[in-house]
Amino acid sequence: MSANLDESHEVALMEVGDEAPGVQHRQVGLNHMAWRMSTLDDLKEFYTRLTDKGVSSEAHDHGISIGIYFKDPDGNGIEVYYESPRDEWHSQEKILCMGTILKDNFQDHGMK
Repeated sequence: MSANLDESHEVALMEVGDEAPGVQHRQVGLNHMAWRMSTLDDLKEFYTRLTDKGVSSEAHDHGISIGIYFKDPDGNGIEVYYESPRDEWHSQEKILCMGTILKDNFQDHGMK
């Protein structure tokens, strides 16, 4: 991240090559980065573009959100997700009920 006054967030990515050392045992590392989509339709379009380009991905329905997980060419985990508006969250006695966003919205996109 950088402090660029013209942008809210900025990430610089660079290739380090096959000889670069990986994360060492007991060293802090990165699990994944996540980007939130504004709408469910935006997430569907993103998933379709990944699929059309042959990118392997997994979708996970978290009830209040759905995430598409994939790896960049260097093996870093990336999540692109959509979170339902709070007024659509369902709860029962303070227990958040997991929904069916994936099943209800992505079957027509070849996702199970």
